[in-house]
Amino acid sequence: MRRLIPLTMLLGGCGFIDAGADPLIEAHRGGAGYWPQNSRTAMLGSIDAGYDGLEFDLVLTSDGVPVLSHDPWLHEDLCTTTAGDALGERIFIQDLELATLQADYLCGGVQDPESLDAEIVAEPVMTFDELLEAMVDAPEMLFHIDVKYEPDETPGPDVFAEEIMSRFVAADLPNPWFVSANLAELVLAFEGWGADNGVDVPSLVTWPRFTPDTSDVMVAVGNELGASTGLVDMVSVADAAGADGVSVPYQVIDRQLAALARSQGLFVAIWTVNDQAMLQALQGWPIDAVVTDYPELAR
Repeated sequence: MRRLIPLTMLLGGCGFIDAGADPLIEAHRGGAGYWPQNSRTAMLGSIDAGYDGLEFDLVLTSDGVPVLSHDPWLHEDLCTTTAGDALGERIFIQDLELATLQADYLCGGVQDPESLDAEIVAEPVMTFDELLEAMVDAPEMLFHIDVKYEPDETPGPDVFAEEIMSRFVAADLPNPWFVSANLAELVLAFEGWGADNGVDVPSLVTWPRFTPDTSDVMVAVGNELGASTGLVDMVSVADAAGADGVSVPYQVIDRQLAALARSQGLFVAIWTVNDQAMLQALQGWPIDAVVTDYPELAR
């Protein structure tokens, strides 16, 4: 089992943060409170704003191209055809080649009911390759790659690991980074790819397990636990996945549990915190990263 202390090991030895630093503030889905989630506009906006970190989600097309999307399908409420028509049905991204996906569909041109103040910009889905090219202008920005593998709805874990990691390594960016996923088999696939290719893959496992059709809040509240039980669960899940840390919703963790997790050598990322007072309070917690739709609030 690999663990993250010292933290600079996770971040490629670059010294970007250390155990005594305030937690990094990551723009959730590129800053979904400001721009369409996981969109080209959001990624470029966050890079231009110079946030500490960029959290984004990846799925695969039928021809194996990683693209930015929170779900394995085109969001029925947030995406349309290029003609402006509603989708009418769930369209799985794994069933579309990249050329078809980008030519026939637009996302972000419909108001997001969860982010009423976000800009409305209709754009083709962004590829991971396009994001890697844009990140050349932000060499210190943390990459938080959240991989959206779902059994029966996406390609398998080994395909994800190969397609994402081969591109990331080829880009040869200096950025600190890690991969997160909510299933142990996916984390193990990335760790296995790293072992086969001589690459140290820093990884977090998301706990508790979330599925795309499940309410984040309901799962988090339903799994709210006391400190000792929560620690056991987090450590056991990280151990089973061979992960370096955990990515947890703020509803299931308190300062004591965060400190206990840190004492076990776990990197701790908390999401999705959109309250300014809470964001400011978390600056003093023994944690490593905080994910928010509104990173400006932490400033």
